[in-house]
Amino acid sequence: MESSDWERTKLNPPQNIPRRSTDKFVGRQEELIRLSQQLQEKNQVTIAHIEGMGGIGKTELAIVYSLTNLQCNTYPGGICWLFCRDQDIGLQIVNFARNYLGLTPPEDLELLEQVTWCWQRWNKGNTLIVLDDVTDYEKIESYLPPQSSQFKVLVTTRLKLELANSLYLQVLSESESLELLSELIGSEKVNLELATAKELCQQFFV
Repeated sequence: MESSDWERTKLNPPQNIPRRSTDKFVGRQEELIRLSQQLQEKNQVTIAHIEGMGGIGKTELAIVYSLTNLQCNTYPGGICWLFCRDQDIGLQIVNFARNYLGLTPPEDLELLEQVTWCWQRWNKGNTLIVLDDVTDYEKIESYLPPQSSQFKVLVTTRLKLELANSLYLQVLSESESLELLSELIGSEKVNLELATAKELCQQFFV
C-alpha cells in the first residue's frame, strides 16, 4: 500500500465525502432534520431516498448530512461515498475498503464476492453508505451491505422508488433561490441585476 493510502486509513472515521458546491446551506434545514430522523432509527437498515429532478439539491443535502455527522462521530465505522452514474459501484466499494480500511480482498474472488468479503470485515460501529445519483436501482441492489444495524444506506436519485423512508425534495422558493445564487456568484452581482437573477432562479432552482 502506498504512503498516501496509509494516510487515508488513519482518517477517523474513514471517509471520502466530496467537497460542497457552496459554503452556505440554503432552504433545506427541515429536510435535513427529517433525513437525520429516518437514518437514525434503530434496529433496522434504513434506506432514505432523496428524490427529485436534477439540480434540486439532492447531493448537497447528502453532503451536508454526511459532514454534520462526521463532526458528531455518528458513524465511527466510516462514511463511504459512491458515485453511481456510469460508474462501477462494486469496484468503488472494494477500493474504499483497500484505501481507507486497509482491507485486501482475495483477487481470485469475483467482484461481488469481494464486496461481500469487505462488508463482512468492515470497521465496527455505525457506518453510512451514500449511493449518489442512482439511475438503475436493480443494478446496485446486489452490492448493498448486509441487513444489520451497523449499516445505514442513503440513496440520492431522480427515480421514484417504491420503497419506505423516501424524502422528496420540493423546489426552492424564490427568496431561497436568490440566497443560493448570491452564495454562488456574490450578492453584489445579484442585486445589480436582480431581474436577470430572478430569471436564472426560475430556470434552475424554482
